[in-house]
Amino acid sequence: MSFQQKWPNLIIAGVHKAGTTSLFTYLSKHPDICASRIKEIGYYMPLRDGQELAPAESYLQHFMHCGMQPYRMEASPSYLYGDEAIAKAIQSHSPDARIILILREPVERLSSFYHHIRSKALDMGNTDMKDFIRASLERSDSADQDYFARGVREGEYAGYLEPWLRIYGDNLKVVYFDALRENPRALCNELTDWLGLKPLPNLPNLFTIENKTLYARNPLLHKAALRVNKRLEGFLRNNHALKRSIRKLYYALNTDRAQRGIEIDKASADLLSSHYVNHNLELRKLLQQYGRNGLPSWLNTPHVRP
Repeated sequence: MSFQQKWPNLIIAGVHKAGTTSLFTYLSKHPDICASRIKEIGYYMPLRDGQELAPAESYLQHFMHCGMQPYRMEASPSYLYGDEAIAKAIQSHSPDARIILILREPVERLSSFYHHIRSKALDMGNTDMKDFIRASLERSDSADQDYFARGVREGEYAGYLEPWLRIYGDNLKVVYFDALRENPRALCNELTDWLGLKPLPNLPNLFTIENKTLYARNPLLHKAALRVNKRLEGFLRNNHALKRSIRKLYYALNTDRAQRGIEIDKASADLLSSHYVNHNLELRKLLQQYGRNGLPSWLNTPHVRP
């Protein structure tokens, strides 16, 4: 087997909180796609900061279980934000690699991003959503990589997408969270057709929501559960029915439903919408320039900032 044949050639490269975990899980059930043992390897991320990559063996070990499937897949949604450096590095290792980018309406994505990091108590203290949004807007031009700086900035998709479109051409597929939410099977069949594969098999309970945000009644228990899940990720991905049963029981025992119901306030939503207007217009123009049609409603009818 050649070096290129061993190297992953199907990458879900973006974005956070747009269904990448669910899409990765669904596609991993295709007999012609071998998924990495863990979802988010992040092998190429050092290039974003001008650092060197780890030895190839540290990456390829996540695919040692793969046979002769046409595709070896991983999903690291931070790759998009590594711009040309990461896009070129992936192509240099796997010249025929296929790239999937899944985009989500940026205000909705930011709200989900906030709930995700807040629910895991990741370096935010007790910051409420309104304060997080305002702080993130103030720091959106920063090069910092903390959650406050990344929040708003990671929804400015046009600023990151151009090199990927230019480098990969027809080997890059842009899809949308809207389609994944509304009809996951149709979206997966669109992707398998693009990959030259048969549709996904009709497996029971395949299209469950993965990586759902959970606000825990007992935060200490939740942190312990997250550590166990990370340690056993490879095993649980290979035993999805068992994982689904355990997860259902855990959600029933340790979910704080009152917290899950907190939504973005109208003033903050309007502030974000105003911020993203021109970014969305630029994104629509960029996608159309590269012949990408079938845009979601939030790109077909953007409101121009007064």
